[in-house]
Amino acid sequence: MTDSRWAFAALTISVVLAASVTGCASGPRLYVNPQADVGFYKKVAVAPFGNLTGERFAGARVSRAFVTELVMADRYQIVDPAEFAAALDRNGALAGGENAIDPKKLRDAATEAGANGMIRGAVTEYSMQRSGSSEVPVLAFDIEMIDVATGNVVWRGSVSRRGKGRTPVFGGAGTRTFGRLTEEACREIVERLKKEAF
Repeated sequence: MTDSRWAFAALTISVVLAASVTGCASGPRLYVNPQADVGFYKKVAVAPFGNLTGERFAGARVSRAFVTELVMADRYQIVDPAEFAAALDRNGALAGGENAIDPKKLRDAATEAGANGMIRGAVTEYSMQRSGSSEVPVLAFDIEMIDVATGNVVWRGSVSRRGKGRTPVFGGAGTRTFGRLTEEACREIVERLKKEAF
């Protein structure tokens, strides 16, 4: 094989490997309020994520995975989720269900919990989609942190990820489960937050 053919073969393999690692997803989108003092926020409360999908437990699963990544980032003191859920209940914030948490009551519950920032999110896609001869998980969610005292947005982001099946050329495993895809997506947004909003 000539040098040019070897170079072409190596380039083709590199492109296939890169595609298998990155899949069809782009990085998370993130807005950080330029007027916000991001270092001010020490203690934050995370509200249960809203669920705009047909999968009953999508909001709870993504919310739990995000809190895990946030705890591992060791940037904020996180209000205990059970304690915050109780504060939400006491303030009547959950009366409309997980997709209709009253913003004022949410802030009241965060104040009661001693948080100066609160994080809320909503899962907008959580489904299996056909990819060639197999199905892969697809996940999307929006997330934001709000200043408890003012109600202003501190940062806001969105993530859209699509899993991938086995790579035909190499036979390797892809992201084929919601658990793994959710973990990767939450880690990805937290890593971005660590660089730009922490």
